Amino acid sequence: MAQRKHLPQIDRIGTLAASIMLAYFLARVIRIPSFDFILRLPGAQLDLHFSITTVVALFVIGLTATGVDWLLREHPALSGRTTFQHWLLPALTAWAVGAALLRQPLGLVWWVGFGLGSALLMLIVVAEYITIDPQDLRRPPAAITLTAVAYALYLVITMLARLRGVRLFLTVPLVTLASALVGLRLLLLQFPRRGVWRSTAVIALICAQVSTALYYLPLSPMAFALALVGLLYSLVTLAESVIRNQRGLRIALEPALVLAFTWALAMILR
Repeated sequence: MAQRKHLPQIDRIGTLAASIMLAYFLARVIRIPSFDFILRLPGAQLDLHFSITTVVALFVIGLTATGVDWLLREHPALSGRTTFQHWLLPALTAWAVGAALLRQPLGLVWWVGFGLGSALLMLIVVAEYITIDPQDLRRPPAAITLTAVAYALYLVITMLARLRGVRLFLTVPLVTLASALVGLRLLLLQFPRRGVWRSTAVIALICAQVSTALYYLPLSPMAFALALVGLLYSLVTLAESVIRNQRGLRIALEPALVLAFTWALAMILR
């Protein structure tokens, strides 16, 4: 059997990465006045702040999803299937890189982050392209790369939510959304042809409940994020065992050990 190896066109990857990173560069040099929006609800008042950062973040998420879809449509093994699952990590990566860049002043550190962010985004897009074909010999290392990036992104997103001092009514939805998207992508990497939506919903719900409790504890951003990463890893691992119809207490051994280790480390770092 001939080895099946497909790679996206390098000029398309470069165009996509350059467009995304250009948006972040322009956000640093273009000054647009920010504004506050007050949302009055029965018994509560929400003060929402909008700036160029908010606009760029939303724009980049849409641009990344559209660009990845445009890039993956040329894969010969796609066969008309949806590319939705392949948008998730690139869009989250573009958002996380931008959130970090927009917090830094324009200088050497910013330019280093700019270059590394571009390289990381291109690596993820190539890995997503490779995983489309289950017969591609490079799929296992590509899936491992995406798994590592997914957990790293989740760590960064939850840490940023805590670092910025976001209020509870924004922190919990952000953690829930990140848990759902990352959990969904990780499960679809293992089971691309099987329904994983119910497992994803359970994972997101548990992460939402736990993040609410962790919010009120005196935890540092790293400890808060580490506790949630350990929880997400344990839930995803347990869900994979259940989907494979494995039974018995043994399937809970690894998730329990990882959860205990990460939570103990979080308590040390708090």
